[in-house]
Amino acid sequence: MESRIKKAEFLKSSGKISQCPESPFKEVAFIGRSNVGKSSLINALTNNSKLAKTSSKPGKTQHINHFVINDSWHLVDLPGYGYAKVPKNLKDSFKGMIANYLLNREQLQCVFVLLDSRHPLQKIDNVFIEWLGENGVPFVLVYTKMDKLKAK
Repeated sequence: MESRIKKAEFLKSSGKISQCPESPFKEVAFIGRSNVGKSSLINALTNNSKLAKTSSKPGKTQHINHFVINDSWHLVDLPGYGYAKVPKNLKDSFKGMIANYLLNREQLQCVFVLLDSRHPLQKIDNVFIEWLGENGVPFVLVYTKMDKLKAK
């Protein structure tokens, strides 16, 4: 995978793992609590402010969104976990979809777990991070919204 992003394009939005693109490309996925800044980070990394849809309303991402990077790998935007203004049955379906993707997507190389630097880790963050570790899913913790921290 080339490290510098020169080209980024939306590929596909999938409601379940069986709908994800059949591709030999390796994947890295981004996930975090709702409204942690996933879409903003994806847009900043790809230098494309309109690539991933941003919203001030939690729960905007409701599918597995694949982006093709440099015609050689996929960046994947997963629905947020935790607080989202969506019905409980939809939240539950997100959980199943996310778990199925994380445990069974052969192309997945690493999950970037986004955490809001302005707040202490919440129980749901700890539970999710422990679950990744227990299931052997490679992950990296990424702190977002550092620009919004107040200087002391």
